[in-house]
Amino acid sequence: MKWIILATILVVLNTTVACKSADAQSAMKPVNVTDKLIEVKGANYVFRDDGLLAFSRFSEETLDAPMNEAMFNADKARTNSGIRLKFKTGSSLVRLTFKPMPGQNRGCEFAVYQNEEQTDVFNFKGDRSKTKMVLEFKNAQASETLFEVTMPSFANVALVDMELEEDAPLMPVDEKDQPVYLAIGNSITHGVGQGSATYLTYPYLLSKEMGLDYYNLAVGGAKISPAIARMTAEMPQADIITILIGYNDLMFNDKSVDEYSSAYLSYLKSIRHNQPKATIYCITLTHTRAVANERTGIKPDEFRTALKHLVYQLQSEGDNRLHLIEGDKITSEDNLRADVLSDQVHFGIKGAALFAEELAKIVSP
Repeated sequence: MKWIILATILVVLNTTVACKSADAQSAMKPVNVTDKLIEVKGANYVFRDDGLLAFSRFSEETLDAPMNEAMFNADKARTNSGIRLKFKTGSSLVRLTFKPMPGQNRGCEFAVYQNEEQTDVFNFKGDRSKTKMVLEFKNAQASETLFEVTMPSFANVALVDMELEEDAPLMPVDEKDQPVYLAIGNSITHGVGQGSATYLTYPYLLSKEMGLDYYNLAVGGAKISPAIARMTAEMPQADIITILIGYNDLMFNDKSVDEYSSAYLSYLKSIRHNQPKATIYCITLTHTRAVANERTGIKPDEFRTALKHLVYQLQSEGDNRLHLIEGDKITSEDNLRADVLSDQVHFGIKGAALFAEELAKIVSP
C-alpha cells in the first residue's frame, strides 16, 4: 500500500486545489439530479427531491437523540465524511454544482476519480464553501467513464445541478458487489487532521486498497454512543467493522476504567446483535502525546488494558469474529500531525495513510 502514501502526498503537493475551468466542446444540457443513475455511496439515508440530491450518514432519529444517548454533536454528524457520488457517462465535460446544507462547515474538499484513478481535486475554503460551488472537469478517458466524486468530510453539501454534453447521457453504473465496511469512532476516524477531505481519511484509503463498500459512522468529539450502536440495525449487513473509540471518554468525559468497560461492553453487544455476521475489530487507543487525564489521573494505557480484557472475555465466550488491534502498537509519533504540535491525538495526512497501510495488513473480510 506504499502507493497510497505517495499518491496522497503528490495530490496534496501538485494538484490544483481550486475550481477548475474547461472550454465546452459542445452544448451542455442539465441532468435531473434526482436521477437514480447518480448513485450515492457511503450514506444510508438519501433524499432525492425538490431539485436536489442530499444525503446523510445518520438517521434523523439518531441525530435527534438526547445527548446522554447520542454522545456526539449533531452539527458535526451532519457532515459528509465517506460519502461518494458515482455515475457513468461518455460526456467529455462534466459540470456539477453543490450547495452547503445545515451542519458544521470547515471548508469543502472534493476529489474526482475516473475509472478508479484520481484526476482532480477542488478545494473551497472560508466563504467560498458557504455558497454554491461548481466543479467542472474534463473526461480524461474520452470515452464511457465511471466517475466517483468524494464529498467533504467536514461539511454537509447537496448536489443541485449537473450538466453533461447534449449527446452524452448518464448510463447505468455496472459494478460488482463489494464487501461492506463500517468505520465507527470519533474524530480520528471522522478525519480531523486531513482537512475536510474524505479521500485523505484512513477509512477511505483502506476501502480503496481492499475494494470495500464503505460507510463512515464516526463523529468528531464522539464518545461511546448507544444511539449509533442502535442505528447499526438499519445499516447494510457488514463484512467488516472497525471501532476506534474511547479517547474522548478518557480525556473529556472523565470516565473511570470500570465505567469505560461497562459502556463499551453494552455498546459492543448492541453492535454485535445488529451485525451478527460481521468481523469486528476493536482498536485500542492509538498513539497520543497525552500522558493522562489531569482531573482523574487515568492514563491511556489503563483504557487499552481494559479493552484487551473485554475483547478476550468475549472471545472466550465464543465470539470468534471479534478481534483486538492494539492501536498503540501500529502507530507512533510519525502518525500525528506535524503541522499542529499541540494536537495530542489526530493523524496528519501522512499519518492517516500509514494507519490505513497497517490496518490493511490485519483486516480481512
